[in-house]
Amino acid sequence: MKQKMLSFFAAVKTGTAKFLRAKGIYVVIMTLIVAMGIAAVLLIPPGGGEGAPEPTEPAGAVGKSEDETLTVLKTPTPSPTPTPTPIPDFTEAPATAKPSSKPLWSPPVRGEIIWGFAMDQLIYSRTLKQWMTHAGVDVASPKGTEVYAVFGGTVEAVYEDDLLGICVEVTGDNGFSALYANLKEEPPVSEGDKINSNALVGYVGDTAVSECGDKSHVHFEVRKDGVCVDPAKYVQFIK
Repeated sequence: MKQKMLSFFAAVKTGTAKFLRAKGIYVVIMTLIVAMGIAAVLLIPPGGGEGAPEPTEPAGAVGKSEDETLTVLKTPTPSPTPTPTPIPDFTEAPATAKPSSKPLWSPPVRGEIIWGFAMDQLIYSRTLKQWMTHAGVDVASPKGTEVYAVFGGTVEAVYEDDLLGICVEVTGDNGFSALYANLKEEPPVSEGDKINSNALVGYVGDTAVSECGDKSHVHFEVRKDGVCVDPAKYVQFIK
């Protein structure tokens, strides 16, 4: 009996070895498939695998509160600092007002000024032998020379002054008025006449008692809004 049992196990051992030699590769493959199946079963989470996996706590968050963890996760990336526009090394000059191009008026006679405008200082009168102001200019010109209006307007008055002699006063539409004095008697204009620029208003005379000691001339005054101004600022006299 013992001999038969030994013969049986020897036959089984011999058959198993032959089987493994013939079918060994299939056994290995089946073993791998079974092992993979077991691993898959072990990796499926409880609940049948439904739903998303639980979020894992990020590295470095161990021991921190939920608010601190969110702060770490939500820290924004700083934006790059913009490059400022360079300031130019020059400043644009402000616009300057253009000078007035208004031309000067033509003079009442062609001659040089022998006695100038002096309202803020005193000048000496050779005729009156005293210091005094002078509200206009005296323009040298021979007796009988024609005297012309420097601008048009209305003849405001024709009269004889005790010091300045025969006078013609013309008021313009520009806020100016002009006085022509030391004229010859009986000027060719009358009060109320409308005259144009360069119109004849009289002739050089010698009727100004206060200036008879000077050479022959016309006394000429300009007023702006009733105030005496220097005629040389508005009229082109001979220098």
